[in-house]
Amino acid sequence: MRAIFINTAINLLRKNTRYSGKTSRARFIAVYVKILLCFISAAYSPSMQANELSEHVLKSAFLFNFAGYTTWPDNYGDSFNLCIYGKDPFGQTIDATLEGKKVNNQLIALHRINHINHLNQCQLVFISFSEIKNLNTILDSLKNSPVLTVADHPHADQKGVSINMEILEDKVTFTVDLDSTRKAGLRLSSQLLRFAKRIYGEGQ
Repeated sequence: MRAIFINTAINLLRKNTRYSGKTSRARFIAVYVKILLCFISAAYSPSMQANELSEHVLKSAFLFNFAGYTTWPDNYGDSFNLCIYGKDPFGQTIDATLEGKKVNNQLIALHRINHINHLNQCQLVFISFSEIKNLNTILDSLKNSPVLTVADHPHADQKGVSINMEILEDKVTFTVDLDSTRKAGLRLSSQLLRFAKRIYGEGQ
């Protein structure tokens, strides 16, 4: 799993060099190094298996990349609100990964949310496995709101989630529903779409 983490992160770095045309490749590489160091240092925690940890670190890194390669409407706020709805599977891993990071020159603010009526204040919402049973209600509450929805549950992308992550053959992959992102008024970079395993919808 360590090799998988390194290879996947490097592949993301090779083809994605900027966020909003302003973040240098050096900074992007620095993000990867910090994530890698976080992975290495935490891998020896007695409370978590290495393969479990690597999945959490990878998915945290993917969330950052999804945010960095999505275009939102202008003037959505002073900070970039990345929210976890439901039971948090990441723990402190995602805090360490996103600490001090920016999207579109706005500092990421990480929120753990348990009330559905607060979701429209987010720019990106990760819908936890614990809340998948309420997926239709969640998506209805965000209808026509500029919110990128992300999950990691089988077939969530076919139910209206914008991006769905999954583990296949020990690798993190993702699929995209372009109709969902278009209805939300969002635009995904072609650089990000190149990495998608599958893309649904009619385009942007």
